[in-house]
Amino acid sequence: MPNDRLPSERLIARRVEQLLAERLPSGWSLRAEYAVLARDVRIDVVANIASPSGGRAALAVEVKRTIEPRDVGRVADQIALLASHVVRGAVPVVAASYLSPRSRQLLERLEVGYIDTTGNVRIEVPEPGLFISTSGAERDPWPQNDELQSLRGRGAARAVRAIIDSAPPFGVRELAVATGTSAATISRVLELMERDDVVVRERRGPVLKVDWQAAIRRWSQDYDQTNSNAATTYLEPRGISALEKALAKSEFRYAATGAFAAQHFDPIAPARVAALYVDDAYRAADVLALHEAEAGANVVLLEPFDPVVFDRCVTRDGLRCAAPSQLAVDLLTGPGREPPQGEELLRWMRSNEDAWRSRP
Repeated sequence: MPNDRLPSERLIARRVEQLLAERLPSGWSLRAEYAVLARDVRIDVVANIASPSGGRAALAVEVKRTIEPRDVGRVADQIALLASHVVRGAVPVVAASYLSPRSRQLLERLEVGYIDTTGNVRIEVPEPGLFISTSGAERDPWPQNDELQSLRGRGAARAVRAIIDSAPPFGVRELAVATGTSAATISRVLELMERDDVVVRERRGPVLKVDWQAAIRRWSQDYDQTNSNAATTYLEPRGISALEKALAKSEFRYAATGAFAAQHFDPIAPARVAALYVDDAYRAADVLALHEAEAGANVVLLEPFDPVVFDRCVTRDGLRCAAPSQLAVDLLTGPGREPPQGEELLRWMRSNEDAWRSRP
């Protein structure tokens, strides 16, 4: 599908039938009814499905052209109520032109099925036993031109860090002054996060609540530890422990990140490669007596996308580490075993929120 125009609800409803028919297992059948009236309520689509053994079920589908994450709870409640009017045990499903990763996550949490026209589908039918899960687009093919769509870039990253690291309530101007971030940029990022149901904010007033874990995960969709920063690889022939001793004696600015920093929060998984943010990779390599290398490298020096990576550093076992919020997004978008370590760090952050988060 998509073309330049946002599909109408009628086209979305027809696409629902097509997507379901394509994804049903062999031998299953589908019969779709549109604009069904049941007990004085209207259901956009009722998809009647039958298994080869004769088991039957109905999907009650609510169609919306667009759904933002902040609307998911209301729409989910609406279709759950409507589904109960169709047939006993009808499965509630939400359909739209596009459903963002955050919207899909919220619908799954609410145990409501979903379909979008790009092919993101998740349907679970307990009886007669059917599960469909397929992936479509990860980005909206029909973005609103006047709204911020991405957290990629220096200004957005500074605003995200400020929002995550600050305990609400706080105002935009208050946060801008405290963090040296543009108030206009913070406002635009907050608007995006509000649409994604990550923050709760009074109308033209202070931010009352921030789901900081969801904010980190949303940021990780647009950020990448290696590709967002200028990376060069080196060899420390004496090993990572020797690097730590050298860093303890050094005077240049650095912040450890990735698995190298994570092992100082969770010592179970020792790092094989040390990643460091530095202002000048070649100068840092010279001071640390590193040898530039591609094969066999055990040190990665990252010249950062923005100096914000040095803000709110924490010292762990004598090593200066990036702030937990920065470290978490680095791990979640890092190579190898780092994403699971990111999940472990998020658990540490939940248990130690007072240690890394403060009022602006």
